[in-house]
Amino acid sequence: MKLFNKIFKSNKIVPADLTTITRTETLEGFSIPGIIHNMQYHFTDLQVYSDGLISCWEMVDLPMFKDKLNKGWVVTSIPNGEAISVFNLGHWTIEQGEWHHTKETLYEFVYSLVKKLNPTLENLYNYNGRNSKLVGKVDVAKHFIPNPKPYYLDDPNSFFPEKINGEKFHFFYRNNDSATYLAELSIYKSGYVEITNLPTKKVFKFEELSELTQKGILTTDLKIGETVTILNLGSFKIVSGSGVDIKFKLNELTDKFNELNGRENSITKCARIFEEYKQKPTKRLRDELKDAYEAVPEHKRIFVGTMDTKDYEVRQVIYGDIIKKEWEDDYGYEYPFDDMPKPIDE
Repeated sequence: MKLFNKIFKSNKIVPADLTTITRTETLEGFSIPGIIHNMQYHFTDLQVYSDGLISCWEMVDLPMFKDKLNKGWVVTSIPNGEAISVFNLGHWTIEQGEWHHTKETLYEFVYSLVKKLNPTLENLYNYNGRNSKLVGKVDVAKHFIPNPKPYYLDDPNSFFPEKINGEKFHFFYRNNDSATYLAELSIYKSGYVEITNLPTKKVFKFEELSELTQKGILTTDLKIGETVTILNLGSFKIVSGSGVDIKFKLNELTDKFNELNGRENSITKCARIFEEYKQKPTKRLRDELKDAYEAVPEHKRIFVGTMDTKDYEVRQVIYGDIIKKEWEDDYGYEYPFDDMPKPIDE
């Protein structure tokens, strides 16, 4: 008894170097279409989780989400004559918008999703009006914005089916009901492809995507006057605008497919050859760098350098000092980056 009391009733804390540990939990959620109004109208995926947190370009709880609606950060419609921007897809001016939600009904819908995920509404997060905290002198988000992955179950009938994660992209899909939808396309390392946010999910093989684009079923190029539907959000007609060239979007899919299968993608390859060139600048490596750079999808080429240099240094190697002049004409001051070495065997 004395030993028990000594171990379990003592208030004395014994100094020790304890092992630090973390625990990772998987939270279920739903991804729903939404609009963020930040100077422009941006289509986005609102992420609703079972703990009551919602991602709308930052993590908020339910009361803060209502506040975002009331202040017009999250909106339920786009005025006629304004444009919708879809990241890595394009930018279009619209008219004749018909929208499903008011701010009240969108909040009720989001609340209903939380309740569906968490019927007893247990352990909901409450930020008490502040979604950041001070760490030292730095204000840090209490929860960083998640990067959810699409998944499918390898064997839905299994007692413990495995979740196979993939990557998702936005495309327009001209459906067999004669409507055009802003859809989500998810690819997986096996070559399995799902297209969702349609009345009925479509399933394809990766090698079939090229044919879908050739037929104009899967597209980034909308016609003037074409009506686009975003399920659970609304519809509108296209007045003007343009999308990323479809061949570059297909290259982007191929890049991600290679990455999922452990192969080098085009950006990584370009960056690797660029580093090799800087160590030993030769005509052969410059030619390889040109081929690698031009194989990168055009809308992704700014990522072959650093956040500051983007693709300017790579292009200077490939195309010469005309790139420096381009910078100076665009920005009105001297080219700020290092001069790249010329090939030693030229």
